[in-house]
Amino acid sequence: MNVEEKVKRTLKEHDLRITPQRVAILQAIFSAEVHLSAEDIHRQMPPYMTLATVYNNLKTFIQHEIINELSFGEGSSLYEVNRSPHYHVICEQCGMIVDFHYPVLDEVESVAAKWADFDIRGHHLEFYGTCTACQAKQQRA
Repeated sequence: MNVEEKVKRTLKEHDLRITPQRVAILQAIFSAEVHLSAEDIHRQMPPYMTLATVYNNLKTFIQHEIINELSFGEGSSLYEVNRSPHYHVICEQCGMIVDFHYPVLDEVESVAAKWADFDIRGHHLEFYGTCTACQAKQQRA
């Protein structure tokens, strides 16, 4: 199944109307190997599509749990496909984000739910540091 077919199937599964704009935006996100900003996505769109259209559709996709928004304050967000639970390691120098999964951390959600008597819907965990490339730059400076 190609990316366009996956996108259309995803929209159908979430009872969302299939429009050229939604297909194009989700194709960009599904095809990305990195986390994308709304501006990154907008640059890949046809000239007739406005940045507002991109933001409106991103909001819809977040509400339907098709994508995740990673907020970094000051209105800065990146977007990714809502895949299996994973965590992020973020370089404070260049902003690079690396995804990783560590199964033991999944147990923390269950423990928190029992301890707080909550119905937990999810969690976010981010680690901050300096990537290898930025460490090398610092050593050369």
